Amino acid sequence: MSFWNARTISGKLARINLLMSGTALVLAYLSFLAYDFYTLRRDLISSVTAEAGIVGTNSVTALMFDDELAAQTTLSALHSSPQIRWAAIVRPDGTVFARYVRSGASLPVLSAKLAPGQKLSYWARDRGILLASRIDFQGKPLGEVYLLAETTDIAHSAIEFGLISAGILLLCFLVALLATSAIRRLLTEPLSSLAETAEAVSREKDYSVRAKTPRGGDELAALVQSFNEMLDQIQERDRAVEQSRSALEERVRERTAELTAANKELEAFSYSVAHDLRGPLQQISNIAFLLEQLDADAPAGTDSRALVEKLNDGTRQMSTLIEDLLNLSRATTTPLRRAPIDLSTMAEGILDRQKTEDAERHVEIKVEKGAHVMADEGLLRVALENLLRNAWKYTSKTPAAEISFGYTEEATGPVFFVHDNGAGFNPQYADRLFKPFQRLHSQNEFPGTGIGLATAYRIITRHGGKIWAKGRVNGGAEFYFTLPYSAEP
Repeated sequence: MSFWNARTISGKLARINLLMSGTALVLAYLSFLAYDFYTLRRDLISSVTAEAGIVGTNSVTALMFDDELAAQTTLSALHSSPQIRWAAIVRPDGTVFARYVRSGASLPVLSAKLAPGQKLSYWARDRGILLASRIDFQGKPLGEVYLLAETTDIAHSAIEFGLISAGILLLCFLVALLATSAIRRLLTEPLSSLAETAEAVSREKDYSVRAKTPRGGDELAALVQSFNEMLDQIQERDRAVEQSRSALEERVRERTAELTAANKELEAFSYSVAHDLRGPLQQISNIAFLLEQLDADAPAGTDSRALVEKLNDGTRQMSTLIEDLLNLSRATTTPLRRAPIDLSTMAEGILDRQKTEDAERHVEIKVEKGAHVMADEGLLRVALENLLRNAWKYTSKTPAAEISFGYTEEATGPVFFVHDNGAGFNPQYADRLFKPFQRLHSQNEFPGTGIGLATAYRIITRHGGKIWAKGRVNGGAEFYFTLPYSAEP
């Protein structure tokens, strides 16, 4: 597989070209070499067959008259045929009648013989060809002639032809390689240019570059032209997107500045109104106190006493609303000063104060020890007070009220919770809990301003944490929040 692992199409084409051309030329070379060897061997067999026929014809008289000298003379004529290593004339009973051995050759060994009725045959023996031919006279067999011819000349001729063919093969291979290299460049140069352009566009995100279009109107030219047109479209689209983004960023900056200014004005207005309302409200509260003292001798249930009580209730609600609005404003504007806080101790203090203020209620309280965070103590106290007072308020109609504070260790850090078994809420409207003035219970059921949970949400999110709630109607509620140790976002 490493042969094909070229990095470029040009390299792959070169290797394919090399493999195909080399394979074709090697097969042609082997075919010519085999054909030449076959031709030389066939010619040798044909020549030896002719000589065996001549020897057989000239040995008829010698066999008929048992003239060994004449037969030996006939075989001696084979001296003029250098490819004959030895020859022998054999009687029908298998005995050697006459023989010829070239100098330096070993004595003949007849390892193969003609079968009955067979007139001609040959075998490969001792790096040569052993040929046998029957000698007949008037249809009667007189004997057999055996000739062993060497194939050395065939091997030399084959080697010579192989060397010549190898030279021709190498020359043809070089010519084919040069020719295909030129053709390959015509195909791969446009593709290489296209690939380099695509890589430059991908790496530098520069859509202004263009690939060089090749000459002609073939598929490669159409491909490069289409790629360049695509870059034109992308460049035009990017230009339009950039213009739109610049315009959008400018509009966002303008709207952000407007919203920031409006929020600051609204926060300043809310703080100013809430702060300034304290004075008149205190005066109203003082007047209500004086009226209550002046009317202390009036019997209970009279109109004046009822009006004074309504006035006191209204001033208390107004005071609570003003305090909640101020806390909501501080949750957004007060700078964060993080410090180590023991949430467990803070929760115990808040719940102890609630028990003191509402001593008539019996509530089972559980606070888990060891809840520590890094946060702004003042703001976090406001958030925790809102959550715990919320639990205290919504368990006011539960006979066996339970409120618990604790935490669980998760993979992302501790998750704190406040749990109660009070009135709960419909989970379908859970997203409304943390919005200002959004309440899921009527004022007659549970009085409140609808700002406490919104204030807790702002404080937790300013610390980079999250807050969410789970609950069901008459099944209690659970409020979860996280407080990461990292700096504020």
